[in-house]
Amino acid sequence: MKYKKINDSWVIVLRKGDRIIEKLTEFVKTENIKSGFFNAIGAVSSVELAHYNLEKKRYSSKLINKPLEVVSLMGNVAVKEKEIIVHAHIVVGTNKMELYGGHLKEATVAATLEVIFIEFKEMISKKYDEDTGLNLMELE
Repeated sequence: MKYKKINDSWVIVLRKGDRIIEKLTEFVKTENIKSGFFNAIGAVSSVELAHYNLEKKRYSSKLINKPLEVVSLMGNVAVKEKEIIVHAHIVVGTNKMELYGGHLKEATVAATLEVIFIEFKEMISKKYDEDTGLNLMELE
């Protein structure tokens, strides 16, 4: 992973074999970033997607082990009880132009992943919400 700050944003380049959530978490911790938004394009060799069932308050997941194009990856960074949380959703496509999408648990970069990260000047926090069973952004 390499990255560079340009104005108020960061350009992050992940390379083959990098794990996306792991590397983005490493980046925000290293640079002491408490909140922000990112989007990315690239390719992955495997991805674990998840879908949240609101009634059951739990995720189901699916692992896909094949080359996929990252059509869209977007997410945010916030803090819950001093822990940095990277939350991302992804849409990936096959060579037959079929799409898969959902919450990104983790993925391995196939060739590259090019990320634009916008750092917020203020910290955004998350708090557990009993009604949904999710950690939701809290704006004071």
